[in-house]
Amino acid sequence: MVRKNITVKEIAAGEEADLVVDYIINRKKKGLYTLALVSGLPGTGKTSTCFRLGELITKKVLGENQMKASNVVDSFLDLTKAVMNSKPEELNIFVVEEVSVLFPSRRAMAGVNVDLARLLDTARKKQVILLANAPIWSSIDSHMRALGNIYIETKKIYRMEKIVVSKFFRLQTNPRTGKTYTHSFMRDGRTVKRMHTKMPNEEQWQLYEHRKDDFMEKLYSSLVHREQKRIDKENKNNPTIMIATEPLTNKEKEFLFLFKDKKLTQKEIAKKWGCTQSNISQFWSNLKKKMLKHKENEEK
Repeated sequence: MVRKNITVKEIAAGEEADLVVDYIINRKKKGLYTLALVSGLPGTGKTSTCFRLGELITKKVLGENQMKASNVVDSFLDLTKAVMNSKPEELNIFVVEEVSVLFPSRRAMAGVNVDLARLLDTARKKQVILLANAPIWSSIDSHMRALGNIYIETKKIYRMEKIVVSKFFRLQTNPRTGKTYTHSFMRDGRTVKRMHTKMPNEEQWQLYEHRKDDFMEKLYSSLVHREQKRIDKENKNNPTIMIATEPLTNKEKEFLFLFKDKKLTQKEIAKKWGCTQSNISQFWSNLKKKMLKHKENEEK
C-alpha cells in the first residue's frame, strides 16, 4: 500500500508538535533535562520553532504560556547565568541562539567549549530544558551534539498557514563509538517525521525582534570603536611627522656650488676655506642629512 504525500494543510490541521512536547515533559517528570538541537537554513524558522516549543511546554505544564523574550539567550555569559539561577523543582526553559557560534565544532578543545561540558552537566542536574539552534548540524560542538536528546530540522515557513514545518527525531549516542543515531517518533504504531509549530506570541516575539535591532546597533557602535582604535594604533606606529627644516645657508650653497658645479674635491675646498678636510667631511655629512629631510617633507 502506497501512502500519499501529506499536504501542508493536513500537517497544519494536526496536533502542534505534540510528540516533542510530551517527550520533553515526560523527561522533566522523570527528573531529566532535555537538550533539543534545531538546525536549518537561514529564514526557515529555527528561533520561532524553539520559542513556540517553550510556549507549548509551559502552557501544558503550568496552565498558561510563560515564555518571555528574556528566555532567549545569545551569549555564553547569559547562558551560564540562566543555568546557574535555575532550580530543579521549577520549569526552566531557555532558547540558545546560534549555538554553533558560541561553541563551534572547529574549536572543540577551546576553553569555552571545555566549559560547555561543565555547563551542560549543571543543566542536567538542574533539569533545565535547552532549545538550541544553529544553521548547520555539523557546525555544533561534537560534545554538545552527543548530549542532545532531540534533533529538529526546520524545512520551511508557510506564511499563508502561519506555520513552520520541520522534521524531527530522537537522538541516541553510543558512548563507546561516539556516534549519534536518530530514531523516529511513533504515533499509533506509525512513524511520524513531520511536525509543525505556529508563530509565537506576537508581543513577546516583537520584544525579541527589538532585542536583535538593539544588538545590531550595539554591534555597529562596537565595530566603529574598534576600527577607530585600529586607525589610532596604526597612526601611532607609523606617524606622519613633518620635520621642520631651515633653508640652506649661504655657506651650504657655496659648498654645493664648489663641490657640484666646480667639481672641487673636499681637500681643495678645505684649503680654500682654511680648514681641515675632516671639517669639510663632517660639514658635507650634515648637509646631506638636511637635504634628505627636505626631500622627505616634499614627498609627504
